[in-house]
Amino acid sequence: MTRPLVSVLLPLRNAADTLGECLDSLEAQTLRGLQIVAVDHGSTDASAGILGKRTGLTVLRHPDGSLLDALNAGLALCEGRYIARMDADDRCLPRRLEAQAAFLDAHPEAALCGTQVRLFSGDALSEGYLAYQTWVNGVVSAADIQRELFVECPLPHPTWMARREAFERLGGYRDDSLPEDYHFVLRCAQAGLGLAKLAEVLLDWREHPQRHSRSHPRYNRHAFFRLKAKFLDALVLKGRPACVWGAGERARLLIRYLQAEGVKVAWAVGLPQGSLGGPTEAHGVPVIAPEAVPKDLPGPLLACVGSPGVKPEIKAWMSARGFKEGDEWLFVS
Repeated sequence: MTRPLVSVLLPLRNAADTLGECLDSLEAQTLRGLQIVAVDHGSTDASAGILGKRTGLTVLRHPDGSLLDALNAGLALCEGRYIARMDADDRCLPRRLEAQAAFLDAHPEAALCGTQVRLFSGDALSEGYLAYQTWVNGVVSAADIQRELFVECPLPHPTWMARREAFERLGGYRDDSLPEDYHFVLRCAQAGLGLAKLAEVLLDWREHPQRHSRSHPRYNRHAFFRLKAKFLDALVLKGRPACVWGAGERARLLIRYLQAEGVKVAWAVGLPQGSLGGPTEAHGVPVIAPEAVPKDLPGPLLACVGSPGVKPEIKAWMSARGFKEGDEWLFVS
């Protein structure tokens, strides 16, 4: 048998309502000769029957353990030079896998490649999800990905195609207490493995309340900030102190988890001088007004704010004072 160019890793659990549509989109791919590895992670609905009616699938029953266990078990069965991810509630556009494989063929510096997405739902999408779609589809170039790496995972998991060597080098997925996709992307960055994205919408990404990323504790805000703090220390701070712009809930979480990593947080930026009601400290860190930010920072400034409308103001304020984004400061939320 000829080894496939691409293996598609498809974990699923109780996905009978959407699985057929997902598999149809894979069968319609312009890239032929795919290996599709479907890992049934303990389904109790009709998913197994749907898989059984399809030909050419590699099916693994994996009823025990975590999703990470299921993903790693599926990885062990993937034979392709490239390994793509897919979720059973999403749809690939026909050119997706061909386009990504061609990109990786032409760009040996890239280890992991994503695509732009189109969110869809049975109901109207919220403003928050539409804003997220705009953000994630705007992060395309290698420079974009590096600049926005700590805002959120810049490569949506079900759009991935990676070189087999990337999974082998990093030992697959790790740490069931953290968001597995973001963790893997940050580990790629730490290992110097190139991250890329095609500037083309090649996946329809379904939004629904039962989505795993909306229900499992490893995707809550605490897990994300614990993960960010760990890799900010390793990739950005490198033993230096941190400064934080923000004194709200998100900034306080970041400070808390940076301190847990042994990072010294020199100060946090709060409300402008003369404002009333702002905090004066956060986890023992003094909160200063923007006007009090010194010309020489003791370490990188991490802008951690929840309101998107504030970001342009911070960017303009930092630029006007000569601070370089990505060097002396960056957004982390």
